[in-house]
Amino acid sequence: DEGISFAMIAAGLIKVIAHNQNHPHTAYYRNLLFNLQPDIVKELQLAAIARVNAEDYDFAEELFSAALNLNREEPQLFVNLSLVYGQMARKARDDKKQELYDEAIEKQLQTLREGVDLHPNSELLLSEYGVLNLFLGNDEIALKYLNSYLKVAQEGEKRDLIGKQVNQLTERIDNEKTLFAAFDAMQMGQDERALALSETFITNDKHQWGAWFIKGWAHRRLGDYQSSQAAFLRCLELGEENADIYNELSICALELGNRELSKDYLEIALELEEDNVKLLSNLAFIHMRDGEFNRAYELMERGLAIDPNDPAIQFLQSELTREGDEGEE
Repeated sequence: DEGISFAMIAAGLIKVIAHNQNHPHTAYYRNLLFNLQPDIVKELQLAAIARVNAEDYDFAEELFSAALNLNREEPQLFVNLSLVYGQMARKARDDKKQELYDEAIEKQLQTLREGVDLHPNSELLLSEYGVLNLFLGNDEIALKYLNSYLKVAQEGEKRDLIGKQVNQLTERIDNEKTLFAAFDAMQMGQDERALALSETFITNDKHQWGAWFIKGWAHRRLGDYQSSQAAFLRCLELGEENADIYNELSICALELGNRELSKDYLEIALELEEDNVKLLSNLAFIHMRDGEFNRAYELMERGLAIDPNDPAIQFLQSELTREGDEGEE
């Protein structure tokens, strides 16, 4: 047919290979393309790079995908395609399009993972996949593949740099395990062990508020309210501000004899979580014991409106009723 050219046939074959590498005739199409143009993989890459420079990422993706599916034995082709997805992710992030960003990152991860599975000893793919996971915060995956890279990599500046990153990552993961262990110890009532673990973590990282929180929590349960208060104040100094911290500070202030400060801390906590029944009941009890019944009633009613079946609120209601009956007598 005079209306069909070899270029049109090649374009059709390229499109099929780019989008459907499992097509039943892929091997035949691949051979045909190489016969039509032996340098097809190189030319596809050059065309794709031109489209990337023009920010035509969809077309670049198609061209790099075709090049990769024509020669999956070359690790660099997996990396080239992944870099296009990286560019697409950056553009989506700049345009504040979270769904497109997530999609591009997932494609980038999948491309590199396919490459690593096919070429498990490729320095290039192991380093690219490991560093990408490190960037995304997937620390344990990053550590696994970067360690694999170090086992096969040749000496050089890149290997030295990744070696330092692996050492830092190993230390960070070990620290995180220490922090999780401290939290688990608190949950199991092992307060002294939790305190020791939190202090071990703080020795290595003084800027993680969670470690200071566990330290304060452990000190409070062990009855050392001064040390507990200091730890919770350190959480605030590090920039963390949540209702749990202020509730713990309220307990410390109360135990240290500063009832007004205790109320102030709970008021701040309620500003952060206005529907927290535990905070409402805690503050109401302090006001009740100080004879400030109007404020205690107000807080109780707020708690009843949120959860009339809460045991603390029900007990508070009974106590306030009893106080009211005694006052009438």
